[in-house]
Amino acid sequence: MQNDSDRFFVLTGGPGSGKTTLIEALRRAGFATSVEAGRGIIRDQSDIGGPALPWRDRTLFAELMLSWEMRSYQVAREQTGRPVFFDRGVPDTLGYLRLSGLPVPQHVSSAAERFRYN
Repeated sequence: MQNDSDRFFVLTGGPGSGKTTLIEALRRAGFATSVEAGRGIIRDQSDIGGPALPWRDRTLFAELMLSWEMRSYQVAREQTGRPVFFDRGVPDTLGYLRLSGLPVPQHVSSAAERFRYN
């Protein structure tokens, strides 16, 4: 049986580096893709006046990113046998916390070890 991580590909990198453009091209070509968490969370939190925004509460923002990415991973598992391309992934939450100078909780490290990509 094929491991999910063998068919899951995460695109990561800095803002404006072309990840979303590439993901959209892959989607148009018929590949399964995921939506980038940060952009969706910022949109949703802004719409409701929520506090989980990177300029208000980076730790809470990171927790929502982690939850979003873990859910995206679980949804992608339903794409049996197909490659799936992710616009960022679970490990990006760990990187975000480190780049922000925030502590990385054990559960974030555990998630990055558990949710694997090719």
